[in-house]
Formats: sequence, structure tokens, C-alpha cells
Amino acid sequence: MAISLYSTHMQYHPLTDATKLQPVQRGLLSTPEFSSVYPTLNEFLELHESKGIQARADVRHLLNFLVTGLSNAKGTQNRFRNEAERLMLFCWNERNKSVLEANLEDIKLYIDWLWKPPKRIIADTTIASRFKSKPKSDVRLVNPEWRPFVLRRPKANRKVEMLIEPKTTKLQSKHAYRLTQTSLQNSYAALSVYFKFLFDAELVRRNYVTDAKKSCKYLVKGKVYQPPHTFDDDTWDLFIDCLTKAANENPRYELHRFVVLTLKVLFLRISELSQRDYYTPLFNHFRPDSSGEGWVLNVIGKGKKERLVTVPDSYIDNVLSRYRVSLGLTPLPRIDEDSPIIPSLKTGAPLRQDSLNNIVEEAFDLVIRELVKSNKKQQALSIAGASSHWLRHTGATQALDELNETMLAEELGHASVKTTVEVYVAPAHRDRIRKGATRKL
Repeated sequence: MAISLYSTHMQYHPLTDATKLQPVQRGLLSTPEFSSVYPTLNEFLELHESKGIQARADVRHLLNFLVTGLSNAKGTQNRFRNEAERLMLFCWNERNKSVLEANLEDIKLYIDWLWKPPKRIIADTTIASRFKSKPKSDVRLVNPEWRPFVLRRPKANRKVEMLIEPKTTKLQSKHAYRLTQTSLQNSYAALSVYFKFLFDAELVRRNYVTDAKKSCKYLVKGKVYQPPHTFDDDTWDLFIDCLTKAANENPRYELHRFVVLTLKVLFLRISELSQRDYYTPLFNHFRPDSSGEGWVLNVIGKGKKERLVTVPDSYIDNVLSRYRVSLGLTPLPRIDEDSPIIPSLKTGAPLRQDSLNNIVEEAFDLVIRELVKSNKKQQALSIAGASSHWLRHTGATQALDELNETMLAEELGHASVKTTVEVYVAPAHRDRIRKGATRKL
């Protein structure tokens, strides 16, 4: 068969479309219409089927896994999709077999391939899309720039080159591609869940992933305590001053100020403030507690677990009320008020996590620029790689002086106080360091 619609490097063609299009793709897969809507993918599947590989069936099982077998969390969807898809492409191209025929040796060889992939299938930059729509049609064509692996530049490096030391820009080499221990652990976890799905559906006879992990030559055993990333008190004070000044000068930044202070003061994950398919954070989720002692916020957190977060009076007065007034609302929310907490300023629709991530990054950039302007380059460098989760960690760390460990665990939504203690208090680690520092020569 002549492959006319994609170039030779597409030996590794993407198999699944964007998350929201996967149910449609699954519905089309076994219909004649599939070849019209996904012409390049159809040719790719036919090529492998001509070699005796049940490629279309493999893709159908993968789509079933993604559409019905996983949570709706975007990060989980993408991570599991990428891993299962790469394994499938490896089995087809490198082992000439269906993923359903993969054995222990195949899993081990896949991990070798994952650890050091061929340079030709590593992208220099993150590719936004796997497929592109043909103009004025429903046809989905492969994005020829897509690769199974991406050489992601650390955010800290990008911020340094863009905001702190612009003259240090350097090109990255594909030789720099490295799989971290965390990424490797995540790969095993994703593969294990995928094969459990296949096993439960009686499509494979055994899940070999656990056995492969036991004998993995790349995994480092043990875990060293890593303290949570936080902003020091001086830097956090600068966040408040910088964002307040920006909002005073330009109302656009009222949203940035509100999001950043809310994540920090209320110990929220950014997903807990974002629109999700099953939940919209609304203003009436803020309410006075029935005890009459103060305000609380109702949150749906990780694992769809509901919790109440206490809301300080200072936050009500200086953050929530100010933000609501900027939106043209009353200072305090009504109990029947169903407007979204974070609406789009253009459409009014509640914002999803990608949009909130962009808002946080813009806020961080403002602070980094202010630090550089104030000749505090070292401080700017120390937060160049900061993420929204640093805000939650900062709030929790500062709250250790005000809340006991049980209270803090409830605020954070930790299932066990032990988790809170291990992350934020780490008494065993602190004691060992203290004792170690006094050892004699």
C-alpha cells in the first residue's frame, strides 16, 4: 500500500484525538465514515493490519479505556493516554504484534525504549495538537510535527531566558532528553492501570507490568524527603504588594490578584477553583457557617471528595469583597447566588484549569519582573520554576503556627493526618538532621 497522506517519519502516527473528540472517534472507528474523517489514521491502521496486526481492535480497546475506564481529570487522561498509545506503537512497529499479545519481555523492552527513545521521534517543543481539522470540513488530518516524545524545557529555564537573563538563551539538544524517576514511576502506574482494564475485560491473560517493574534496572529504590516548595515571607509579601498595585492600576489584574491570593490563603489546588465537567465553583459556595463563628467555602477536591475550608475574615474583607465589587456584584455573596466564581470576562462562562494556569503564570511573571527591577535577581531565580501548587504549600506551611495538624489535614483535604505531618512537619527528618549536625569529628 502506498502511504500518501503522511510522511515517512509517521511510522509513529498518533492514534487518539483530543479528549473531547474521543467518544466521536470511537463511534466512527468501525464505520465506513472513519476513512473520510480520519484518512491518515485509517491508512496507518490499514498498513499495520496488512502485516497481520489487529491494529483497529487495539485502538478500539484503547478508546474504550480512555472514554469509560478513567476519571475525568485532564492530567490523568493525558498521562494514561500517552503511555498506552506509546506502548501500542512500540508493539506494532518494534515487535510486530498487537498490544494484546505483549508479554514480559515486550514490557521490559518497551521500558528500554522509553528510557532512551530514538532521537527522530522526539519533538523539540511541545506540540499542541495531534490532529488538525481540514478547513471547512470535519476531516481530521495528522499534525506532521507530532512525535511520541517531547523534549520539554524546564519552566525555570524559560523564565530565566525570557524575564531574568535574556542573553542566556541556548538551543536544546535532543541528547538532553531524560526520563526522570518520577516519570518512570508514572509510566509503570499508567501501564498497570491500562493492563488491569484489559485483564478485567478478559482481553489479556496476565498483567506483566508488576513483574517488569520488580526487575527494572532503571528504578532507584527508596525515597528522600523533599520539603514542599514554598515562597518565603518576603517574596509572598511582594506578591501581595505587586498584584495589588497592578490591580489598582489596571482592573484586568483584579482577577490575577483574586486567584493567587485564594489559592494561597484557602490552601486550594488550582483544579478546585476551575470549571470541571461535573462541577462548577459558584459564589454561593462561600457562606457563613451555621455556628456563626465565621465563613466557609464548600470545595469538591481530589477524587471528587467534598470538604469545607475555613475562610479568614481578612480574606473576606480584602480579597473576596474587593474582587466581587470589581465584577459589579455586591461585596458578599447571597446564599442563592449561582454565578461562577471565576467567569470569563468576555463570555461570562466559568473558566477551566488551562485558563487559570495562564492567569497564575501571568501573575508570577509580574512578580519576577518586579524582583528583577528591584535588583533582586537571586530571589527571581529562586521562583522561576514556581507553579500554582507552591501557593497551596506556602499557605499550609505558614498555617502550621495557627492550626494543629488535624485541623490542617482537614483544610487541605488529606485523607490522613499522617500525610500532612510527613509533608509539612517531617519530624523524623528534622530530628535526624538536628542530631547529625552535632556529631563529633
